[in-house]
Amino acid sequence: MDIRKRIDVLWPYLHAIPEPAFREVKTSAFVAEVLRKAGYTVEEKVGGTTAVVGILDSGKPGPVAALRSDMDCLLFKQEDGTEKAIHACGHDGHMTTVLTAAEWLAEEGIPCGKLKILFQPAEEIGKGALAMIDAGVADDIDYLFGLHVMPVDMARAGEIIPQISWTACTLIEAEVRGKAAHGSQPHLGINAIDVGAAIVNAVNALHSDPLLGGSVKTTRFQGGSGSLNAICDKVNLGFDLRSTSNDEMLGLRQKVRDIIANTAKVYGAEADSHIVGTCPAADADAALLPLVQEVIVDVLGQKALLPVKAITVGEDFNFFKQERPHLKTVDMGVGCNLIPCLHDPAMTYDRYALEGAVKVFRELVMRVLREKP
Repeated sequence: MDIRKRIDVLWPYLHAIPEPAFREVKTSAFVAEVLRKAGYTVEEKVGGTTAVVGILDSGKPGPVAALRSDMDCLLFKQEDGTEKAIHACGHDGHMTTVLTAAEWLAEEGIPCGKLKILFQPAEEIGKGALAMIDAGVADDIDYLFGLHVMPVDMARAGEIIPQISWTACTLIEAEVRGKAAHGSQPHLGINAIDVGAAIVNAVNALHSDPLLGGSVKTTRFQGGSGSLNAICDKVNLGFDLRSTSNDEMLGLRQKVRDIIANTAKVYGAEADSHIVGTCPAADADAALLPLVQEVIVDVLGQKALLPVKAITVGEDFNFFKQERPHLKTVDMGVGCNLIPCLHDPAMTYDRYALEGAVKVFRELVMRVLREKP
């Protein structure tokens, strides 16, 4: 297969049609058509979403391997107030890699078992993987391989991180409701700004085990948009929670929500909080990592292999292992000279660096589906 030729066909089209979470209509239709032409049995609208699953059946008994790519893009606020859709997290590259590997594997034929290709929506809001898992997509999978393009300071073109140790992440929103009053009579009101400030100070006093890398940050404090001589009656807060431990994350969530509710109560105010999004920490299969490392070296050479990398970013790929513990999973980090960083609207990278990931994916699938003598 001429991998670069396929990249030149697939990537420009996918890059040009960015679509946000659960609205990947053109994208899902395109990947479904490519898979059909390659010989896959294709299921669309999986779980009532835009998810797509392609299945290649060897007709011989054996394990089930799967390649997963996310599909959604990010939305960026423009100066005129409108939102612009941009593939600023590399999902166009992920789809290109998985599609090219899928075509190559279909062209060669797999030795036994089945190959499933998962195109997942809504990674950016942490809900797409769960939707596919709930639809039963992962129930019969034995090996699940994923990838993510990495910033240049983590991996350069031609280099691959065999496993990304993603961090558990939770986003919490809260609304504090006090009581409005005239600035000359503060005793008749309950200043929601004071309550919000007390909540922020209490959250900042939380401490976790430094070895686990837990942290809680206040990322939103909005209120007091009325007259300057009026006591503010409503404040909106936002919090970002992170930890390398899924158990610690559960504790942090509860502590933050308890602080919000109890602090408001002390001041005579009311407060509600809810979890906006969450992703678990990586829980990769240790037995699979040596195979991935071996394949990277065999296919691309020793210089291509980087150490396992722990990063403080969330990724909903980790839901697959958390919800289906039988899965053997690995999520690789692919170097592609990506600058300046992920989630920057001006992000750019070398799409031809995806060629190495295509080769590694192809070899991984062939090895785990190799017939036993």
